[in-house]
Amino acid sequence: MKVCQLWLKGIVLGSCFFSGMVMADPVEPPHPDMLTVPEAMRLLQSQGYHDFRKIKVERDENEIEVEARDKDGKMIELEIDLYTGKVLDVEL
Repeated sequence: MKVCQLWLKGIVLGSCFFSGMVMADPVEPPHPDMLTVPEAMRLLQSQGYHDFRKIKVERDENEIEVEARDKDGKMIELEIDLYTGKVLDVEL
């Protein structure tokens, strides 16, 4: 009886472990021409942006979304090209 209970617990624990692995998002290696987040932040800092709050890489849209402050200290949301670093959109 105890062997059966141990066996059943092993199956339940094992299935929880493997089901978590199956649900994980795949990790793709970065494209060699893609900006890294530190490179993008340095580029934005050189343009006067600072106090970065949110940085989100959107690979499917080829952009990086950033919440930061502009030269005047206003909180803004930027979208920059993931490959060139060009600012695509700025919203207050």
